[in-house]
Amino acid sequence: MLAAVTAGIKLSTYATMNAYNKRKIKVCYILSYRDPNYIRTQSILNALRESDHFDVDVAINHHRDFLRYFDTIYKLFFIKRQRNPDVFILGFRGHEIYWPVRWIVGNKKIIFDALMSPYSALHDDKKNGRVGVMLSVIWRGFEAGILKNADFILTDTFLHESYYQKQFLIPPEKLNSIPVGAITIVPESSSESLWCRDFSVLFYGSFLPLHGIDIIIDAASKLIDLPVRFDFIGGSSAQAKRLNEQCKKNGVKNYTYQYWTPYNRLIAEVIPNASLCLGGPFGGTPQARRVITGKTSQCLALKKATIIGEIDTEVNFIDGENCLLVEQRNPNALAEKIRWCYKNKDRLTEIGEKGYILYEKELSVSVIKNRLEKIIGNIE
Repeated sequence: MLAAVTAGIKLSTYATMNAYNKRKIKVCYILSYRDPNYIRTQSILNALRESDHFDVDVAINHHRDFLRYFDTIYKLFFIKRQRNPDVFILGFRGHEIYWPVRWIVGNKKIIFDALMSPYSALHDDKKNGRVGVMLSVIWRGFEAGILKNADFILTDTFLHESYYQKQFLIPPEKLNSIPVGAITIVPESSSESLWCRDFSVLFYGSFLPLHGIDIIIDAASKLIDLPVRFDFIGGSSAQAKRLNEQCKKNGVKNYTYQYWTPYNRLIAEVIPNASLCLGGPFGGTPQARRVITGKTSQCLALKKATIIGEIDTEVNFIDGENCLLVEQRNPNALAEKIRWCYKNKDRLTEIGEKGYILYEKELSVSVIKNRLEKIIGNIE
């Protein structure tokens, strides 16, 4: 399956190598996002910079509020005038500034990172309730116009490729998937043995419907007979309030919550010291059934045993060998999987080690680099 996806890039190796042999391709990465250090951005930039074929500029926002749009556009103007890049990559989520970017770069090639569809989040996942569903009708046309104008489109799985083909009638040769990626470091693991402290189950993220926070809490309520602690990081203040209310309603007392943790601390300390990580997604929404979450890649990259919500993916996830797989939107299945992990703590290190091997082979920055070299070399 993975070979078929890779073959689907539809490029001429001869033309690609000729393009590389002439000179380095000047690539400008553009981002205007509330989290400029989002792992997707870091992974793509690391991949571009690790390649010998690219000369990379960045136009990334510093401000996180509305000023971020002006911040990015100003930097892009300067780079376009001074450096005149060959190819522009507009990072996720670039919908809000796509048309100003197109005006600035003119007929230069734009690779648009449509990691996930805002239309699907609003309409299918009902991210913002009924209001979001109503707004999705207007947004769909706006999103379709961007996808059709972009010269090439990136997403994260072949399932999302298929979605864009069917929902927006995007030709398959214009689409390709690259994994979200992760950061690999030497973790600052605690010297405490998993046998000597609470068995902790970690979830971090934005608490979107696809993540299935309600499913996690329901599963936690079925494990109150065990000394298992659930650690939650992320979400908004409203979502935090809902989390606390749901835990109280379900009798879940052994949990912690943090609104935010610096990413460097998350990957150097928090993830390595968790007994078990929840990669998800567990929500069972349409988008949840097409995505491999960034937290899944990050936890596997740090050699942690990770529970993943099942999707029909080309990545070779094997339950009990390189990860733990569960049916989505099934709190009983999730609870039983966590119970199994608690009873089989001695198996988790090996599962984490094999998960890292899988990450390196199919989800790593090296994989992203190889695919970007082929994509950019072919369209430049």
